[in-house]
Amino acid sequence: MHYPTFWKQLQDTAGLEKLAQNEDPNVARSAQILLGETCDLMFAAVKVAARTQVGTPSPVAQFTRVIEDLRQDHRATGDKFAASDEQTFNLLHKLACAALVDNVIEAQLEKLAGEEYEQARSVQLLGREYAVNLMRGLFA
Repeated sequence: MHYPTFWKQLQDTAGLEKLAQNEDPNVARSAQILLGETCDLMFAAVKVAARTQVGTPSPVAQFTRVIEDLRQDHRATGDKFAASDEQTFNLLHKLACAALVDNVIEAQLEKLAGEEYEQARSVQLLGREYAVNLMRGLFA
């Protein structure tokens, strides 16, 4: 995954979160939809990048490795991290759990149809939004 694209998407999600809290219900609803779509695309892009990781034992380890690589790219730009090492570990742990749950849901989606599929997909989208929020914490 290309760091500048990832960073721009993180910034986009921050802006969409603010718009989702707008007093105008039409603006808020549109922003919520765009936020969900952006988080879905962003999480999926990280998962695709993780599949190209060589030498890591599991899909979750591959996923966290991509995030660590992006953090190194972030650091190379001169940006610093506000999170302590302990907080970073906690965020990475939660992100790894979110990636694991997403993998389970993704496997289940292949077996579902109709209303069950839509419900599982909604849960997946919520999880992906949560995961992107964790990613934002790692780059703050």
